[in-house]
Amino acid sequence: MKKFTIDSLIVHGICPGCKELTALVSIVDNIYKCTNCGNELEQYVNGVIKYLPMNNKKTQKILSKDK
Repeated sequence: MKKFTIDSLIVHGICPGCKELTALVSIVDNIYKCTNCGNELEQYVNGVIKYLPMNNKKTQKILSKDK
């Protein structure tokens, strides 16, 4: 039986989908899920932290790499 740990990070930010200040929960590095509307977002850092919507194909590729 393999050992398995889950580390998640909860941050606050403005979701571009629902345009609300909400809690964002990390799924994997730099990928967050909005707790308000469920949008999957990619964290973009370039002097400021922004959360950008992700398309489902890109999300699925990233999530399948971590398995």
